[in-house]
Amino acid sequence: MYRKIWHKPLHQRKIWKQMSLFSKMIYYQQPFVEHLVYTWLQPLPFPTILKVVFSFILAILILLPIIYPAVIFIWSYTEVQYILKNHYDIAFSEKLDVLGYLQRLYSFRIVNAKYNLFLVLYLERWRIVATAIASTIDYVRLAFCLVFNP
Repeated sequence: MYRKIWHKPLHQRKIWKQMSLFSKMIYYQQPFVEHLVYTWLQPLPFPTILKVVFSFILAILILLPIIYPAVIFIWSYTEVQYILKNHYDIAFSEKLDVLGYLQRLYSFRIVNAKYNLFLVLYLERWRIVATAIASTIDYVRLAFCLVFNP
């Protein structure tokens, strides 16, 4: 006896209506995760620096269902806080004061020029170290390809 099995996508099956929202998000994010894994298994011409950048972009796409509602919630909370603070003179505690935090963030200045120079040089040093590590990984991959390929 032969039975034909139809391979319908999951969102067209009856079980789709019973799945939770989190399970549905995982279902739709699977291609991005597979593409992320495939990117890191790419052969040599795809350098490690580009893999890191591409992985960062894919991570943003994977986390977009979490990031988008969080940004909308923070934005609307900030609007409500602005209205309450300016029209009704309601003060918020320091932990809940998003507007005060943004004001401190954008008005922050390093007044000590030597410390500012030290910070720039320190960050530049770590950028060079990250580039060196990525280049080393590429050269090790090249050596393995030359040694193990006939």
